[in-house]
Amino acid sequence: MDNDGIYGELFDKDFKRLGEFIYTNYGINLYPNKKVLVKSRLQKRLHELGIKTYAEYCDLVLNNDPNHKEAVEMINRISTNKTDFFREASHFDFLSSDSLNNYLSKTGKKKITLWSAGCSSGEEPYTIAMVLSEQKQKIPLFDFEIYASDISTTVLKKAKNAIYPDTAIAQIPMQYRTKYLLKSKDKSKKQIRIAPAIREKIKLFRYNLLSDKPPINKTFDIIFCRNTLIYFDRQTQEKVIANIIAILNTGGYLYLGHSESLINMNFALESVGASIYRKI
Repeated sequence: MDNDGIYGELFDKDFKRLGEFIYTNYGINLYPNKKVLVKSRLQKRLHELGIKTYAEYCDLVLNNDPNHKEAVEMINRISTNKTDFFREASHFDFLSSDSLNNYLSKTGKKKITLWSAGCSSGEEPYTIAMVLSEQKQKIPLFDFEIYASDISTTVLKKAKNAIYPDTAIAQIPMQYRTKYLLKSKDKSKKQIRIAPAIREKIKLFRYNLLSDKPPINKTFDIIFCRNTLIYFDRQTQEKVIANIIAILNTGGYLYLGHSESLINMNFALESVGASIYRKI
C-alpha cells in the first residue's frame, strides 16, 4: 500500500490550519500550490509518530505541543535550505575589497562581529570565515567573530559537523581549498571537512527571524540575511529587516540575496552594491 493510502488526504481545512500556524509563528507563507510538497514532506513524520491522518497531526502541532518540539520538527521537514559555498560571489568580492579597510578606519575597530542569519547548513558562514581569514593575513591586528543562525535544527547540525560532499566545493577557489579544507582519510568517502581554524570562528544558534531580537547580547558590523526574505510577504519582510538593522552598527553593512530588494521600504540604509546596504 502506498503512503497516500495509509495517511489519506491532506484536506484543505487542515492545510489551512497548518498554514496559518506557520505564518503566525514563522512568517512563512504556504501558498495553495505548496500543499503537495507539505504533504510529501510530512508523510514520514506521521509514520514515525504512529499518527494515521494529517488532521491528527494538525491537532498535535496546534493543541498538544506545549514545548513546541513538534513544531520545530515540522519546520525542519518543510523548510527549504538551498545554499552553496561562495554563492553570489560578488558579495565576497565586496567583503574583501576596500570597504573593509574603510570601515575599520572610520570606526577605529580592529575586530568586527558578523551574523549569518538563515545560515542553512553552514556554507555561507564558512565562506565568510575563509574570506576574512585571508584579510586577517593582510591587515595588521585584524580579527573577527561570526555568529550563524537558522530556524532548522537539522541544518544546524550539518553546519556544526562541517562535513560536505566533495561535489560541493566546485565554487571554492583553489587557494581556499588548499588552506581551509580537509579531505577524508577514508578514500571511499568523497567528503571534505572545514578545517578547525575556520570552524572555531563560527558560533551557531537556532533563531526565528520573526523574534524581536536574537538571544545574543551583541550588535553587528556586518549582517548577511540572504535569500530568506523571499519566503515572506512584504509586511513580514519589513518586520524582519527592522529587527535586523536595530542591531546593525551605524556604518555597518547588510547583505541581501540578489533577488531581494528594499525598494519602497523606508529604512536608514543606502545601497552600496548589488543587494548590499550600509546603515546611515
